[in-house]
Amino acid sequence: MKKVVAVVVTYNRLLLLKENVDALLNQSYKSLDIMIIDNASSDGTEEYIKGLKNKNIIYINTGKNLGGAGGFSFGVKEALKRKYDYAWLMDDDTIPYKDSLDKLVDGANVLKDKFSFLNSYVEWTDGNPCYMNEPRIKNSEWFKNSKYLKNNLLNVLSCTFVSVLVNLDIAEKAGIPIKEMFIYGDDHEYTERLNRYEKGYMAFESRVLHKMKVNSGFDIINVPAERISRYYYDARNRFYRAKKSGAREVIINILWYTYIKFKILFSSKDHRLKRIWVTIKGFYAGIFFNPKIEYVKRLSK
Repeated sequence: MKKVVAVVVTYNRLLLLKENVDALLNQSYKSLDIMIIDNASSDGTEEYIKGLKNKNIIYINTGKNLGGAGGFSFGVKEALKRKYDYAWLMDDDTIPYKDSLDKLVDGANVLKDKFSFLNSYVEWTDGNPCYMNEPRIKNSEWFKNSKYLKNNLLNVLSCTFVSVLVNLDIAEKAGIPIKEMFIYGDDHEYTERLNRYEKGYMAFESRVLHKMKVNSGFDIINVPAERISRYYYDARNRFYRAKKSGAREVIINILWYTYIKFKILFSSKDHRLKRIWVTIKGFYAGIFFNPKIEYVKRLSK
């Protein structure tokens, strides 16, 4: 039986984390440890986890808020240093069903471990698909690998960090998530990078619940005022990923930024100048942003 560690990144969301941990402890797949990566929460998270006194739960406090990217980078690094086959990545508001992991491992067995990642089908609280967790499909690649559709496996290019099973054999080759990205785009960058070494798939039979407040995505145009500054990272990381994809993507990205600035002017309800400034600042930061990918030697099993 393959040994799995669930890597859960959390920051000051104790009530959701409790639901997440309860769901993980009740998985039908039993060869599972749970690694809580706490970005220095101040809401009693550490006391709660340590109070469970469960030998299958590993608690690590990072000491400061590293963002989602930093938390997952930290978690994948720790998973590689331990004797695990797969790391099951998720946010603290991800609530797996009882057989979510079983279905992912079933997919891994069908593929005979020839995969880089497997992601779950993500539902919102009303049973509809969670729109922000839509995986990305590259042109006709899914069709070229359609032989696995009969096993409810769809070849995808990338996905979000909401229930994604990472093959640690491939993670050792591809490196770990880029901690400097902090938030936005780090998940798609990482799964795209994994995909260069071995194909990734969506396992439709594995379903999880994502307890977001609303089933719609925010962007720099409509995000609440208190969150505008965070979109600096979105703009910066978008351009970084475009640079890595070639000249065509850079041109598309520049056109996208031009469009967004006009969209802000005519569609945003408030703080238009701040929104435009954050976008410009992130764009120019992206020109020079070039973090080094970190590689971690896997501990022999």
